[in-house]
This record gives sequence, structure tokens and C-alpha cells, in this order.
Amino acid sequence: MTRFAPYLLSLMLLFVTACGGGSDQQQAEDQTADTQATEQADDIRTIEMVGIDRMKFVVDGEEEGITTGEKMGDYVLLKTITAAPGEELRVRLYTESDLPASAMAHNFVLLTMNADAAAFANAASKARDNEYIPSDREDQIIAHTDLAAGGETVEVTFTAPEETGEYEYLCSFPGHYSGGMKGMLKVEE
Repeated sequence: MTRFAPYLLSLMLLFVTACGGGSDQQQAEDQTADTQATEQADDIRTIEMVGIDRMKFVVDGEEEGITTGEKMGDYVLLKTITAAPGEELRVRLYTESDLPASAMAHNFVLLTMNADAAAFANAASKARDNEYIPSDREDQIIAHTDLAAGGETVEVTFTAPEETGEYEYLCSFPGHYSGGMKGMLKVEE
């Protein structure tokens, strides 16, 4: 048995090395490739948003299904997202900020059609322990992301409501709604 020990040890080392994965960079590249492959396979329209220190949702440029406003640095203001009833959407939000998370973080919260967005934002400002999502108003939320601090990305996939109309979205971090970090999801045929 002892003469087979070196072979057994070599075999075990080969197995551990093969299963141990690669470098952090290789793992990140593999994860990115997996995410891109999943998105292509599931055909879900993805809205790539950026949350900036000026308390606005912005995008890189014009694309189908969104309307934009004024230029804001390297970006343009995101005003509306248009979707068909029952369309599946993915919102991916990246926060661009050098400020600490306690001073600047963003999320995306899509409200029901008749929700009072100002009242929701006011209640959210008091819900720090729940990432500024007021638990007594969760029935007014269609979808939301977690908070993203500077350099972080969060996302949520959801189905647009079947009822046509306008649904407000906002960032529930304190002061951001009143600062203009909001927009409209327009569900139309």
C-alpha cells in the first residue's frame, strides 16, 4: 500500500487543483459570460441605469423603449420606460459615486399605479433598517432592488402590469425622490 501512496497523493492534488477554480479575474470573466449567455437565452429586455450623485437615474444614450431628457455629464436623464402589458423587464442599476454608502446609495422601486409616491418616499426615509423600504407599504411595490453603494450594481427582473397606464418608479434613499430621482413606467399596447 505504501508504494501507491505517492501516486494516490498526486491524484488527490490533481483533483483539488482541477476543482479549485482559477484566478479571481478568470472567475469574474466566467461569471460575466454566464450572465450574458443567460440574458441572450431568456430574451428579457434589460434597462441599464446609472444612479449618480445628482440624485438622478441616467442612461448612456437613446434606446428603444425609453425616453430621455437633458444631458447630464456623460449620460442623459432617464425619464420614462415604455413596456407592453405583461412584458418581462430587467432593471440593472449601477451607482456611480465616491461618497460613502451612508451618504449616497441608490435603489429602484416600482410602485403600483395608484400609490402616492411622495408619501411612499416619506415613509421610506424612516425605514433605514429595511434599506429604506417601508414594510407597511410593501403592498404598493411591484418590484425593487436592494441598495447599491458607489461602484455596486443591483438588478431586479419583473413582469410589467397587465393594466395599461403609468407606474412611477423612484429611489427611496432619503431625499432622492424630492431631488428628482424618479421616472415613469408607461404600460401601453
